[in-house]
Amino acid sequence: MKKIILMAIAAIAITFASCGNKTNAGAATDSDTTKTELNADAQATVTNLTGELTKALQAKDGKGVIASLANLETIYKNLVEAGKLEEAKSYGTAIKEFINKNAETIKTVAAGNTTITSLVEGIKNLPTTASTTAEAAKSAVASDVVSLASPTIAKGATAVATAEAAAEAVKNAPTTVKNAACDAANNAVTTAKTAAENKVNEKVTETQNKANDAVNKAATKTNDAVNKATNKALKGLGL
Repeated sequence: MKKIILMAIAAIAITFASCGNKTNAGAATDSDTTKTELNADAQATVTNLTGELTKALQAKDGKGVIASLANLETIYKNLVEAGKLEEAKSYGTAIKEFINKNAETIKTVAAGNTTITSLVEGIKNLPTTASTTAEAAKSAVASDVVSLASPTIAKGATAVATAEAAAEAVKNAPTTVKNAACDAANNAVTTAKTAAENKVNEKVTETQNKANDAVNKAATKTNDAVNKATNKALKGLGL
């Protein structure tokens, strides 16, 4: 019994030692990688863009995957050009981790698609070490990649600008809806008013026509009566 207990303790000790060694090895591998925390906007951008990529991967939408990967890579470039090198390196680290975690899923969609393979390799090779210079970071993203990104991102939107643009769109949505509703209501009022005016005009015309008919009939009857009286008088005179 004692031997079994001792063996169990030894096994547990070996397991903890093994875990500790793996942790240390991982830390050593990332020792030169920047650890700057992403701000809320940048983190939101990572979440949104990786979410778009996930949807495209699940749908096995090759074009969607290409656009999403290009967006991820282009944001890195935009951050660097906006003078946010440290943030760009942290951002690069975050999207690299996502690509690594989803490597198998990406492979199933990337099979035979050289563009997807090239974009994935481009993200994996983004400079994210502490020694990375702005020049090296800028040259890491090719113009071909930017041309595949969505128009807003390709024009140079940074993570912050992208998040702000999204927030602005959401904020303005109620106003847009309200304006559209007002326009529709105004159009409806104008249409109803025009229809009512047309009906009034029709009634006026109809009344005028009836009045004219009555006058004409009365005039005709009067003329007939005058003619009859005249004829009778002439006959009385023997004419």
